[in-house]
Amino acid sequence: MKVPISNMTFAESQFNGEGGSWKAQTLYDFAKAKEYPIMDMPLWCVDLSTDAFECGSLKDFIFQCKRVNDTSLDYPIILDDKGQIADGYHRLCKAILEGRETIKAIRMLEMPAPDKVDNN
Repeated sequence: MKVPISNMTFAESQFNGEGGSWKAQTLYDFAKAKEYPIMDMPLWCVDLSTDAFECGSLKDFIFQCKRVNDTSLDYPIILDDKGQIADGYHRLCKAILEGRETIKAIRMLEMPAPDKVDNN
């Protein structure tokens, strides 16, 4: 019997940042509308000390590993207006595990309106 592993769709992906949260689709649509260029970002300059995923249990770790395995490097990662990764940690991990030197990336110069405003 197979062990069930949860899936997560692109539509469920979001970035939580200063002032709110953004759906991954919102970020991609905004970047496309602004015609931000896709560039090759060197992987050696990435801060690997970031807590990118929730991995409090083996189940969480397996879920994140599955997402890395299933992701496609055909899509660029998105960097927010401060240069932090807003979408694409699983693609980043896959690129590093495959021994790549760069990854396609889009750097936002400004952020769109958040999909959800943080009221804290």
